[in-house]
Amino acid sequence: MIVDLHVHTFPASTCSTIARHELIDHCREHQLRAVALTNHGSIEDNRELELPLAEGGVTLIHGVEISTLYGDFLIYSPDLDYLARFKDVDAVPLAGSLAGDAALVWAHPAAGGGRSGSTFYEGLADVVAPFIDAVEVWNGNWSDERYVTAAQRVADDLGLPATGGSDAHRVERIGRCTTEIDREVASTADVVAAIKSGAVAPVPPQGQGQAQGLGRVFGRFGRRNDRTDR
Repeated sequence: MIVDLHVHTFPASTCSTIARHELIDHCREHQLRAVALTNHGSIEDNRELELPLAEGGVTLIHGVEISTLYGDFLIYSPDLDYLARFKDVDAVPLAGSLAGDAALVWAHPAAGGGRSGSTFYEGLADVVAPFIDAVEVWNGNWSDERYVTAAQRVADDLGLPATGGSDAHRVERIGRCTTEIDREVASTADVVAAIKSGAVAPVPPQGQGQAQGLGRVFGRFGRRNDRTDR
């Protein structure tokens, strides 16, 4: 199943131009079965959109994006009250402190932190490794080869699953990059479980992976997150 795991909407993310009704219309027009909302430290639009999307047959995957001194991270959890604790600029959850029903993905690592102003540097992956479950390798706004290659190297070095997401702030960008999940997705809990078990693979923009010689899907369902420190 293909799911865009990184989308921003307005007004929850003031940097986005995707109004709530536009997301609903887009999902119906393109017959999407699931989409993730990962607004910057806000679950306001998640609360407003879950029912209207469900009425159209679309599963809303709940998440937030936070910007930290170590970069940007996507937190997925079915518990909206838990996600509401996080601010747009926040401290990254330390090892062992993340809720058991949540997953933490390092978003566009080589691009640094958009709101925190943090930068990527060699050795940062070793610092971040204890508290992440996966690495976002394909991001719709950071799809140059240097960003993708660096992110893939991080995932490879850490032995973690890789994901993809559009990071859409405009409606036409939704689905530019996605994640292929090797099971049906009917809830946020399904996505969290897939990430933690490594049953995910990033899908680049059509044609771009081949053009860069990077392949359509990296590490296709090949990694299983067997770490016991989470």
